Amino acid sequence: MTQTNTIRAALGRAFGIFTLVAGLAACTQQQVGRGLPTVAPLPDAPAVAQPSGEVFGNGDIRVALLLPLSAGERGGAVAAEIRNAALLALEDHGSSSIQLVVKDTAGTPEGATLAASSAAGEGAALVLGPLFAANVRAAAEVLRPRGTTMIAFSSDSSVAAPGVFLNSHQPEGLVDRVISFAASQGVSRVVAIVPNDAGGALAESQARQTLQRTGGSLAAVARYDHDTASVLTAAQEVALAVQDADAVLLPDGGNAPAAIAASLSEMGVDLSGKRLLGTGQWASADLSSPALQGGWYADVEHERMNRFKERYRARYGAEPSLTAALGYDTVTLAVALGQRGGAGTFAPANLTRASGYAGYGGIFRFRPDGTAERGYAVYEVREGQPVLISPAPASLAGES
Repeated sequence: MTQTNTIRAALGRAFGIFTLVAGLAACTQQQVGRGLPTVAPLPDAPAVAQPSGEVFGNGDIRVALLLPLSAGERGGAVAAEIRNAALLALEDHGSSSIQLVVKDTAGTPEGATLAASSAAGEGAALVLGPLFAANVRAAAEVLRPRGTTMIAFSSDSSVAAPGVFLNSHQPEGLVDRVISFAASQGVSRVVAIVPNDAGGALAESQARQTLQRTGGSLAAVARYDHDTASVLTAAQEVALAVQDADAVLLPDGGNAPAAIAASLSEMGVDLSGKRLLGTGQWASADLSSPALQGGWYADVEHERMNRFKERYRARYGAEPSLTAALGYDTVTLAVALGQRGGAGTFAPANLTRASGYAGYGGIFRFRPDGTAERGYAVYEVREGQPVLISPAPASLAGES
């Protein structure tokens, strides 16, 4: 998962439930009448290896879930949430179509390679996870030659590929949504102040593409490291450009959005009439900051996500992350596809339907290149609270 420490990205009823017809016919030795040669016995079906790891469900289709359960601070908590959400999905939608095998990657590429090899050797028809980009690459090296479809949770679109799908909140989609909305409201000249990391580079690139498509321009870009001095320097670099801009893109979360806006104001930049634009990372920001009032940011639809959080809290007594909801949605998708037509239904061509899928994390669909397109809402910060001003789309059908 490629997010910095300061950057903080009811499917069941939407999927039809289909009857799974599966079975293997046992072949036995046959004899014919005296004087004729004996027919050679047909070979027995190959034995399926017993799964290693936690096993849930009793379906005929085996699905592996690769998670960094023992990774500690490097993802162990999120991994536990995804596991819990996966079990919740099985409880809600039935466990008779798949057998879910949870395997620990330890959060390392080596661990991901071992877990993927184990899943392949045990006949997994579909692999869910891993979580980190480097682990996705490692697992894909094992599974791609075997033609095993993966649905991973990394937000790094560079690890997506045909047959390696990402069900995650990729920063490009959030930036595109908020800037597209802003452009529809007359915003055309934008200054971007982004973290000096991979996420910031993606946000900058997507902002440029979206503005070019909508007839606007990215007037200036400043990048900062995660310290106060660097943030101040970045604000100084674009202060003059901000004065002539319609909006300032601040895709980071935590303290960064408010600190940057406050720094610009202290430098004498008049931000009145300038729209601050953000992403779902603002959920980790202090929205009560005066500097963020009136800002717009793209995020998952809160009402839908809150329903998942309530369901999760009722079952586990804890507050889940957005990634947990992705785990729920992905396992629900696996159950629904398994009930539709057996292991073969996980072929990549069957996962890229134009209408997409609806989940607690919102509407989404997989592209053939493995990336995901998601439907996001836009919120305005008013009196310290997010107020919905542009709902997420009800469907992606017809969208490009």
